[in-house]
Amino acid sequence: MALSAVCMAAAIGMNVHLPPSDTLDLSKELGSEWIRIDFNWDIGEPQKGKYNWAPFDAVIDAAKARNLKVFATIGYTPKWASLGNTKGDGFNNDVPEPVAYKAFVLAATQRYADGRVAAWGTWNEPNLGDFFEGTKQQWIDNAFIPAVDAIKQGCPSCLLVGPELATIGDKYGEYLEAALAARGSDLDVISWHIYASFPEDDSAAGVSKDSFYNKLESHRVVKLGNTVVWQGSLSAREVLLAKGFGNLPIWVTETGREAIVGNATELETQRKYVERVMQAQNKRAWWQKTFIYELSEEHPNGLWPDIHWGLALRTHDPDGSYADNWQRKPAFDELRACIATSPSGTGGTGAGGGSGGTPSGGGSAGTSGSGGAAGSGFGGDAGSGASAGSGGNAGGGASASGGSGGASGSTTPAEDDGGCGCALPRAPKSGAWLGVFAAAALALRRTGRRR
Repeated sequence: MALSAVCMAAAIGMNVHLPPSDTLDLSKELGSEWIRIDFNWDIGEPQKGKYNWAPFDAVIDAAKARNLKVFATIGYTPKWASLGNTKGDGFNNDVPEPVAYKAFVLAATQRYADGRVAAWGTWNEPNLGDFFEGTKQQWIDNAFIPAVDAIKQGCPSCLLVGPELATIGDKYGEYLEAALAARGSDLDVISWHIYASFPEDDSAAGVSKDSFYNKLESHRVVKLGNTVVWQGSLSAREVLLAKGFGNLPIWVTETGREAIVGNATELETQRKYVERVMQAQNKRAWWQKTFIYELSEEHPNGLWPDIHWGLALRTHDPDGSYADNWQRKPAFDELRACIATSPSGTGGTGAGGGSGGTPSGGGSAGTSGSGGAAGSGFGGDAGSGASAGSGGNAGGGASASGGSGGASGSTTPAEDDGGCGCALPRAPKSGAWLGVFAAAALALRRTGRRR
């Protein structure tokens, strides 16, 4: 079954962490133009003033050789820069010393200001204690503002993407509001992480559950008699509009589904989820890019066997060298075919609709624009065109013009199925690869589903 969507290469990226360079061959095979990597401060500056650029150089140069654009999320505190560990769970989620953090971000962005890194993120999921154990204000003062200021100074031509929040619980709206108040005018793109079902995939779910659309564009509602009552936090799009930042595009920089090779039901669920995401993105001009979590799962000697988020899987030999034994899942094969058959360049106008749209956000179909093609809708009318084009910066020439698609009406939201967002740095292939990989386990905060 082929994906019934438009899959623009420039609008699709893959989360790859910090992989062996040959893993990027798989990304090139897929056809997407972007990768998102972990740029961990605790790896890049393990001792104050002593930089370790080699792991990042290897991946970034390998991406350049394959014409892949790099989006790097920079964060995680080395022990020497920690202001104190309060949870006893390692150190790299500690509150950082802000001057030291700013200095590292500046050094990193200046090093890759030659175009090898196209976009920088400010910290992974700081509204979750697993990734940042300080308060909201500590994140703003010690991490977010220093990073934004350093990125603007170190690479003015780079896209500044933030604040990389996880849509878990109700805190994400508060964190987004705080980020916008602090440095919203400096942001080029809003990053959002969503792991949630689509309403049409779980119509029996109760109104207390969140759906993908509740988190992205329209908070969940329930009708009590003739009164519509909202529940939960405002969505990302609603916060942006309320605070006067409706012009900022959104990148969904993490979303995905687990699927174990050999489990036909899970593999089909993963394939269907990717299809749903592509269809939904096609209908919304402000939703520019999607980074699937994740490109690959690479299980060294059975390490982390419960991680099944990849679109492809391989294992390696005991000596640490990889065999070319990729097992591509149906979602990979069909996304590759979809990208290969989709037009390049700018998309169409996107779906019209506005308020009162269908649960999937689709209103009436718009007309396709230059180089665009109609994308198949679901749960409503077909949306036309793809949401993002290639090149340029976030503010101009990248997004498709036209309506944003209808906001969710009164829907029956579906269950939040969790997610990963794992900060898993992986070293380039070398003789010491296994040792580095084992050390990287310290940065892995979650391996299972999150609720």
